[in-house]
Parts: sequence; C-alpha cells; structure tokens
Amino acid sequence: MTSSQTVLLIAKAYPPTVGGVESYSELIARAYVRQGVTPTVITSWDGPRGWHDLSYPEGSIHVYNVGMHRQPIVFARMIAAIGRVRFGQNFHFIHATTWRPALALLPWLWPQTKVLTIHGQEVLNYPFILKRGMIKVLLDFDLVHTVSHSTMQVAKNALEGANPQGVWEVNFNGLSFPSEAAAFDRPARSSDSVLRILSFARLARRKNIDGCLRALARMRTEGIDNFSYTIAGTGPLHDEIAQLIVTLGLQDYVTMKGYVEESEIPDLYRNADIFIHPQTASENKRDLEGFGLAIADSISFGCAAIVGETGGPADFVKHSERGLVVDGYDDGAISEALRQLLTDPSTRNELASNGRSWCLENLSWDRHVQKVIASVKALNT
Repeated sequence: MTSSQTVLLIAKAYPPTVGGVESYSELIARAYVRQGVTPTVITSWDGPRGWHDLSYPEGSIHVYNVGMHRQPIVFARMIAAIGRVRFGQNFHFIHATTWRPALALLPWLWPQTKVLTIHGQEVLNYPFILKRGMIKVLLDFDLVHTVSHSTMQVAKNALEGANPQGVWEVNFNGLSFPSEAAAFDRPARSSDSVLRILSFARLARRKNIDGCLRALARMRTEGIDNFSYTIAGTGPLHDEIAQLIVTLGLQDYVTMKGYVEESEIPDLYRNADIFIHPQTASENKRDLEGFGLAIADSISFGCAAIVGETGGPADFVKHSERGLVVDGYDDGAISEALRQLLTDPSTRNELASNGRSWCLENLSWDRHVQKVIASVKALNT
C-alpha cells in the first residue's frame, strides 16, 4: 500500500478513556501511520464532541468524538458521523476494532473492504438484545481477524452454525513496551537469590490468584521458600485474596501492590523473574483470556512464564519451550511448574530466553497492521 491510502477506524472508545480495547484502537491507529496509511477515527469518549487532531510521535491523527451519553444516543450519533464521512471522504478500507461499533456501519452501503477485530470476551459477554446484530456483523464482514486461535473458536461458536462470508485469520497483538523490553539487560541471578514472582491482572476469579497462593503455600511445606510474590492490580476479589494470604501464612512472602500507573508497569516486569498467570475459564463461560497481553509483555522483559491452558496465551507460550502451560484448575500442576522454575535455574533461564526472543521477534503492532493491510490487498486482487 502507498502513503495515499486511508482507513476509517470505528472504535467503541479511545484514549483518554482507559482500557484494553481503547488502547488497541490507539495503538493500531499509530501503527497505520507508521505503515503509511492515514487513519480517520470515529469513536466516543467523555470530552468535547467533534473533530480533534491528536498528536503522536508518528504524526497527527484525525479523530471524531461523538461524546458520551446513553447508549442509544451514542449509537445514533455514531451512525450519523459515519454517514457524514461516508459521503465526504474516500477510504480504501474500514476497520472496526470491535463488533459493537461495527453495528453503526450496517445502515450504510460500503463498497470498501470491511475489517473486524475480535478480542474474545466481547463475543461471549453481551446483551441478548444485540445478539442478532453481532452475528450479522460476524457473518457480513469481509475480513475477520481474531487475536488468538481460542478467540477464533469462541467467535465461530457464537455464529450458531452459520457460515461467514469473509476470510477469518488469527492476528496476534503487539507488545505494550517493545522498546523498553528490547533495551532491558536482565542481570544474572545467583543460585541462592530470592526469586521474584509476579502476577499482574484484574483480581477476578478466572485469573486464579488463589490457585497461585495455594501452590506457593505448598512450596513452603516442601521447604522451598526462595521466593517473594507480588500481586499487582485491583478487582472484586481484593479482600478475599488478602484474607487468603493470612490464612495460608504467606504474609512474609506476598505483597499486594494494588493499582499500578502505566508509567510504572515496565519496572514491574524488570523486577520479576517469574510471571504466573494460570488462568481458567470464567464460571459462567462468558469470559476468557483472549490473548494475554500482560503475559506477553512480561515475557518480552525476560520473565519465565507459567500460564493456564485455556484461552489465547497458549498460542505464544509453547509448553516447555517458551514457558510452562498448566491446567489452571489443578493446584498440583501449578505447584509442579513453580517447583521446576524455583529449583532449576537452567530450565528457568532457557524458557525465559526462548520466550523473550520469540515475543520480541513476532509480536508487534506494526506486524499486526501489516497483516491487515496484506489481507485487504489479497482480497482486492
């Protein structure tokens, strides 16, 4: 594609609103600019309505904010905004960063290729009234990119047997801090060092922090206590986790760090040796780990990872090669993985090195949008 090409990005929300999908929308907008494709963004955040030129190191991005209101009003505003640019500007393709804002495209006829990204949770957890609309978007879009194989499977399951007309492909996310990760020179650890274990996640049931704590308590009973454990993040299980730490007698080993500012996140990874995230599926099967960006970020800084076998992380944490993949429902399996990393420095260092190299080489937002651009080109030739 040449620098004259343009993309219309339709995003449910966008920074300064904070969140995973919001960050995704901004990161790919910037990556499009780096690839010579000019993005125009239509989105919603709590601020002045209308056009804004947002400045980034890559250049300025033209963003239309429909503002915040009740959902039907925001949706109507988005339809109107899309209609105005539909007849006022020429775009080479359209990219909806989730399926819900893509609904606002349906009233308008678009000759251009329509691209949709699916992250995972949004095709499992949605208002029933929007179900038929979601299925129509998934069926009608020309190109559907899912961030993992697990996400693709749950998205296809949501179609209830219908066959989509578009091309479906897996397209991994990029890293949050690629420059910082690549520049980090991890110091060697002596054989008698206390190993620093980190979990960084929303404190919800499927993140399985309680399973991590029970596994560490088992390590202590076996005489393996060369660890400290930091739990970063907030969520509904905060008090329950704090009580479990006391119940298991781990107060001297575990720190609950709470909310972490974005500027502080790289230091979390720099100051950890092992990242543990043995996630499970949600109890109501309405949620999953679609990709696992915090896991990928930690590995890119050289952490040895332990992850659950459900969801997207197993796509890039190849068991016994780039980390350890366990059954998150099995405390014994988590304990065995911890035992291996805490007592076998050779294996720990090899897994960390292999994982870091793979993530730095294969996970980038430039690569993510390059795949979108190439797939759009293939559809149009």
